[in-house]
Amino acid sequence: MSPLTMAWLMTDEGAALLADASHLPADSLTRLTHLRRRTTSERAAAVVTLLELRHRARGRFLQADSLFLTAEGLEQATAAPIAHYRASRFAEDVPVLDACCGVGSDAGALARRAPVLAVDLNPAAALCAHANAALFGAPHPVHALCADVTTLDLGRLAAHGIGAALFDPSRRADRTDGSRRRVRDASDYAPPLEFLTALRAQFPALCVKVSPALDDDTLQSFDTRVEFLSDRGECKEAALWFGPLTESLPAASHAAGSYSGDHNYLATLLQPGAPPATLTPFACEPPPLSAPRPWLLEPDPAVIRAHLVPQIAALTNAAQITPGIAYLTADTLLPTPFATAYRVLDWLPYQEKAVRARLRQLGRRVEVVKKRDVPLEPEQVRKALLDKDRALPPCVLVLTRHQEKIIVLICDFPPEGRDLLSKSPLQSSPPLQSRAGI
Repeated sequence: MSPLTMAWLMTDEGAALLADASHLPADSLTRLTHLRRRTTSERAAAVVTLLELRHRARGRFLQADSLFLTAEGLEQATAAPIAHYRASRFAEDVPVLDACCGVGSDAGALARRAPVLAVDLNPAAALCAHANAALFGAPHPVHALCADVTTLDLGRLAAHGIGAALFDPSRRADRTDGSRRRVRDASDYAPPLEFLTALRAQFPALCVKVSPALDDDTLQSFDTRVEFLSDRGECKEAALWFGPLTESLPAASHAAGSYSGDHNYLATLLQPGAPPATLTPFACEPPPLSAPRPWLLEPDPAVIRAHLVPQIAALTNAAQITPGIAYLTADTLLPTPFATAYRVLDWLPYQEKAVRARLRQLGRRVEVVKKRDVPLEPEQVRKALLDKDRALPPCVLVLTRHQEKIIVLICDFPPEGRDLLSKSPLQSSPPLQSRAGI
């Protein structure tokens, strides 16, 4: 979408067409046909596109139906829970540079703490950041600027009072056909991740948002704290914290032990209605190995990415079913926000006929199939074992390996999702019988 078209969407005429189109049937063709009678094809397409983007944004922002968005900006925008959590670590009343601000989701959160200078090279994104600032209702101003942040005089900004920075480089690159693709290598970020060195020289209080898929060598090369952030069970991003911003992070244990993890990594989980939960490394023994027991624990993806599975095993008195696979098992449930718990009804070697028979004996139907390190597709397994009797209680099948064989665990759904803290401290189940051939 061109900057001129985006600017037009923000006019009274654009607002009127957006309001009218929002009351039409949701299919694009109907909306386009109606709008082309009143405006140009380009503007009609822009209205339809923005309404579709707002619909996609509803699960991430309370103000979704009023925001101005670009497709790429929405893809890379920080969801509100993470944006507000991360902003809470910045000092109050210390102006912040939001380098590569996109459509302004982080700028809006940061403006709850201090004034923000939001900079982006994309003119349409900068316009969005400016328009969205008022919608987020923050008490401090957001000044949006369309510019290449690498060409700014950072020293001058620091001299004029900016005391902290958030750097969120684009993780998209151009294809030869003009479309955009995701990039994995830090050197392909725009600007390259190394630009953080220049920012850090002027703004010691610096946070850098990166993909959690970045390799460990790259993350550890910056010799600072790395926080993997999970929102509703999905590891969304990693944050590199520098200078004074590391002081509010929970400290890692440096006690001696056979396994203590990477002291620079921590995992933070965000769940609606619950305070943030952060897990840091501490010394512990590697988890023992065991066949499945009455409880299966699946660590949160942020915990797995932070290499903190041994810590979860230590906290829950759990064992590992197979080395290198992040499924833990325990006799008794010790609730933790850092793992989803499933009560194991039974487990057996994976053979379709045998599993179907056991499901019939248990009176359960398969609703969800999960897997780790097995060459089976969950949806194909679910369809193969589908039971048309919807009156049967649903269950979860978990496919994994044990002693080099593929096994399946038939499990109840989690009692309360990941929020198990309100449950009683201990929950026990009868012992399981080990299956023949394992």
